[in-house]
Amino acid sequence: MPDQPQRGWKLVDTIGPVFSDLGLRNWDLCLAREAVIACPRSLWLTVKTGILAGLGKSGAMQRLWVDAAGPSGERVLQDEGDPGWRRYALPELESITVKRCSGGANEIRVKRRGAKPHIYGLGDRDQTDKGRAALRRLYPGLYREENF
Repeated sequence: MPDQPQRGWKLVDTIGPVFSDLGLRNWDLCLAREAVIACPRSLWLTVKTGILAGLGKSGAMQRLWVDAAGPSGERVLQDEGDPGWRRYALPELESITVKRCSGGANEIRVKRRGAKPHIYGLGDRDQTDKGRAALRRLYPGLYREENF
């Protein structure tokens, strides 16, 4: 099921912002029970996140997702098939690994079977433990850790 869009993903949690491509691309990792969806952030959201992080308000973007939840607390990510999104259906994944890196940002590595992993950096290292807990809880058969 490579990159098959679904109209609405019921999200359980979100990790973000994360970055790839030497910080040139910024994403939210949206965690659903059946998939991980990497949604690119717009330039404005990226700048806003940087400003908020600089002011010591690193959790502000997480609150935006909570504010978008319905009255029941359910969050649905509408997916219209944008080719810029990365969709990782669980059956196609080999592993999801959180790696502690000593010299820079910690990493989340999402690896499809037979492919190189997509690597997402956690620019805000304070997100690491929350991300580890969410990934371990949601994807126990796929979840790995390095250097912890």
